[in-house]
Amino acid sequence: MRTNIESLDWNIGRTIQSKDRDGRKTMDDVFDENTLKNIQQMFSRGIIATLENIIATGKEANVFRAKTFDGRNRAVKIYRQNTATFRKLEKYIEGDPRFKNSGNSHRERVFTWAQKEYKNLHSMHACGTKVPKPFHVHKNIVVMQYMGWRYRPYPTIRELIPKEPKKFLNELLNSIKSYRTNKLSHGDLSEYNILNVREKPYIIDVGQAVPEGHPLYKELHERDMKNMYRYWKKQIPNLKKEILEL
Repeated sequence: MRTNIESLDWNIGRTIQSKDRDGRKTMDDVFDENTLKNIQQMFSRGIIATLENIIATGKEANVFRAKTFDGRNRAVKIYRQNTATFRKLEKYIEGDPRFKNSGNSHRERVFTWAQKEYKNLHSMHACGTKVPKPFHVHKNIVVMQYMGWRYRPYPTIRELIPKEPKKFLNELLNSIKSYRTNKLSHGDLSEYNILNVREKPYIIDVGQAVPEGHPLYKELHERDMKNMYRYWKKQIPNLKKEILEL
């Protein structure tokens, strides 16, 4: 598939704006010329066929539903290259032995962060943690399993409280134990980053996760468990703190 950048810009803009009220703002914030080239390369390699609707918007990235050439849904996370918020995230990269030569330019840091998210997803998925399965990473773009039904993403546990909190929490703790066994700390675990997938917990947004040996490894896990206790205590009033000492 060969499409020039101007044509690709127009096609993406038409698709996004037809399904999103803030389509023009999305285009301006996310789809700079370099990102358009990166998307074109993914089209050409057959990784994705189309970009569909926006499913999440964050400070550093937007997530889109995409289609493969055989009609399967994928989640495509595109990190914005023009945002200054990555300066606040450098502490998660520095000290991570996997990224000693990550480069110093802003763009290189953005690419490193995408690689970091992909590798963390891969490590967690491989050890049994319930996370979206990663498929591909290219520069500032990560392609992963789509967590949703048709065009609607599954809600977070902030948006949809589990019907059986104790059962849900036990399954979540099994996922946390699995990535802890693999010597990782999530670093931003809260009700905003746990999906309720038909009453099953799936952990998302793992870019900031760090391995054992990172200066923040212990501190980040302790903060995660405080966040978990705060949330789950509201759902399970008799919850003991000890259950979260993993």
